[in-house]
Amino acid sequence: MKKALLTLALFLLAGFFIGNNFVLAQETVPLEQPYLLCSDENGTRGVCLPELSAIYEQQGGKEKCVYSYEEFKKNPANNHLWIEDENVIAQGQANERARQFISWIMSHSAIDNHPVLYQIWGTTRNTAFFFTILSAALFGLAIIIGQRTSFATDVKVWPSITKILLGLLYISFSATVIVIVVQLSEIFMKFFVENLGGNDLFNIYFAGGISQESNYVKVIGCRDLNIHVQEAARTELWILKATNLSYYLMGGALLVRKIILWFLLFASPFLAILMFFNSLKNVGWTWVRVFFQWVFYGPLLALFLGATATIWKLGIPFLFDFSRANSAAGYVYPTAITILYGGPGQRIGSAANNGNYVDTFVQYVISLLMLWTVTIFPWFLLRTFADYCCDGINAIKNMMLANLNNLRGGQPAPSPVAPSQTASFGVAREITSEVARKIETTEEIKKSRTEEIVQSLNLRAGNLTQIANFETNKTTNQTVNKNINYLKNPSQAETANERLRYMNLRSELATRAATADPIARQVLNSFMYSRPHALEQKQSIMKTLPRANAITHIISIKIKIPKEKIELVSSSMFNYGAANHDLTTLIAAKTALIPEKVSEVLTLFSQNLKEPAPQIAEKIASQTKIEREKVINVIKEFSDAVTDTKLAEEIAAKQNLEAADVKKVAAAQKPVLTEADKNIEDVTPVSPQVTIDEYEQVKKMWVEHYEKGEIPPAENLKTRAEWVDQDIVLITNTLNKLLSEDKNLQEQALDEVGFILPIFLVNNLSGEQLVTYLKAKIEAAKEVKSLGLKEKEIADRLEEQSEKVEVNRPKKKEAAKTMEMKREIS
Repeated sequence: MKKALLTLALFLLAGFFIGNNFVLAQETVPLEQPYLLCSDENGTRGVCLPELSAIYEQQGGKEKCVYSYEEFKKNPANNHLWIEDENVIAQGQANERARQFISWIMSHSAIDNHPVLYQIWGTTRNTAFFFTILSAALFGLAIIIGQRTSFATDVKVWPSITKILLGLLYISFSATVIVIVVQLSEIFMKFFVENLGGNDLFNIYFAGGISQESNYVKVIGCRDLNIHVQEAARTELWILKATNLSYYLMGGALLVRKIILWFLLFASPFLAILMFFNSLKNVGWTWVRVFFQWVFYGPLLALFLGATATIWKLGIPFLFDFSRANSAAGYVYPTAITILYGGPGQRIGSAANNGNYVDTFVQYVISLLMLWTVTIFPWFLLRTFADYCCDGINAIKNMMLANLNNLRGGQPAPSPVAPSQTASFGVAREITSEVARKIETTEEIKKSRTEEIVQSLNLRAGNLTQIANFETNKTTNQTVNKNINYLKNPSQAETANERLRYMNLRSELATRAATADPIARQVLNSFMYSRPHALEQKQSIMKTLPRANAITHIISIKIKIPKEKIELVSSSMFNYGAANHDLTTLIAAKTALIPEKVSEVLTLFSQNLKEPAPQIAEKIASQTKIEREKVINVIKEFSDAVTDTKLAEEIAAKQNLEAADVKKVAAAQKPVLTEADKNIEDVTPVSPQVTIDEYEQVKKMWVEHYEKGEIPPAENLKTRAEWVDQDIVLITNTLNKLLSEDKNLQEQALDEVGFILPIFLVNNLSGEQLVTYLKAKIEAAKEVKSLGLKEKEIADRLEEQSEKVEVNRPKKKEAAKTMEMKREIS
């Protein structure tokens, strides 16, 4: 809103000058006496600028300067009569006044440590001391009342005493602190102006050749009465008025900055008192924000001013053509008044180089716009920075205060644990089953519990079923994404009321996080964190990620044999294979390895049966210095040799096992060991915090979504089968990274999870539950894909059979014989 008002004010100023130009356009050129002919510096009247007379002669001699009003009236279109004009004189004096104003501002520094400033500050300091003592008395009274009502024996008074002492220390030295900061900004301003040449911008004189006050009375303001140059006169006057405004705007901004800093100095002692009370802290932070905004405005303006001076000296980087300056070919826009102007590097001592054609005119306009930008842009830049960064700074400040409270004995931040009936999210199922009440006003936000605020944003989820609903329900998905985005950046909201609502929500959550509210802190850390907090959040959930299932566990479930027996059979089988020279020689020939390496691979497999299945091949490849693909090929050939030959019977006989069990184990372990990356759901464990009913419900929801849900809009997704295949690939890659032992891969996987990761963090769900959720999702996708393939197979089979079946067509009936009726007479 403030930006809009400032922009409106600028448009009003522009409208004022446009209107002023319009008024000048309505003026009529005085063609009757009284009038005074233009005079030179010696007082001689009836003169014409010599360079203009030369240009008139070069243009054919149709136009000329005349020195009497009677002769001018004979041909006002071709004759040029220069007379003194009160408007031009006033404009010249106004420009000289504005130049002297900005020159004085840039060359005179304020006395920030003046005694009068310290005298006023001393009054506010004494007042602040009084209120500090009063606050100390209120704190003591509150402690006494609190002790009597709660019967507390361990009264903590040192935090309050520390606050009071720090407040008194700040009040005593607040003027010194403020003045030092302001003087540092002045040093930076002076550095930028002097080193970049910013003080050279205002070496402009409208009379005389040096800067002095007497130039004001030396202004000679003349105007040409020729009827063809009146537009040029009005334009030149308008340009000069805009120049004046630029000087006053820049000088006024610097003066306002200094005055505001003085007043902030006077109010600085009260900052300590504001920080004593939580309800007034926002006012104190507003003071800090405004103070530093005006402190930084000066150096930033000086930096841009110096940069502008450097650009002007080296040449504005546009394609200008100055070859026609000071020549008849460049005299297109005529000179109508004696106050001349020109852009950087132009020789404006001649009336023939007064913005007389488009290149020199545009150069001056660009220079003028650069001055406006130098003045306004630093304010907008600092204001934008404050709008978008102060909320983040405030959140970080609250989190730092919360951590400080923890170090002083407060409750530590909760780590991700399973939701229970006693946890803060223990009643999530009951709450989320109701319609979320939308909390709108600031009063409602302050009165509502943090659980209700989170519920109003549709962020509550106590189980995986609700997480699945966030993703599969289109309306809920859009609502959750909108709330998350607006909470991160309220400026994205479409209406002013929504922007205000989300800004109030952010502020309230930050305030509650500072008071060790675990839910508010989780929301802040999940949605509005900086890069370090993002890594901290990821690490917290990475600590709860599970390990992939071991081979023996997977095979035990597949073939319904106890895990202990699986371990015995597998170990015996691999050890026997490693000791069988003929078998290792046969496998070595097929895998391009030596028998000793094959034996080493089989031995290491028997030793790592309890390790996670996806990492066994990589671990053995690292230990044996063999490529991972060759390790997998050894397992394939060994499993085929066991299942396809009598080798299983030999192993069973020597190890006192059953041959059928050996073949079953060999056949089952082959896909688990060789295709663990593709069948990642087989090695993915199910979290003990997730019930079977909940797991199956999530899987059912995703099956229905893949079968009936809307296909996501994407260029490479045209059919439902392509969508399912893409999700299978994405989830497979994500689970492989999550179950990896590489922390970098785990972090990448969490980045790929999408918007559901903040939902897991806010609701304090664990990494095990995240992996279980993805397992249910990929199983649903593969189930839908399998059903689709079966349906296609059945349809193809029926179509094939329908082409082979011969249809028994009915034979053509023979024509019926004609019957005749005869009657015989006996």
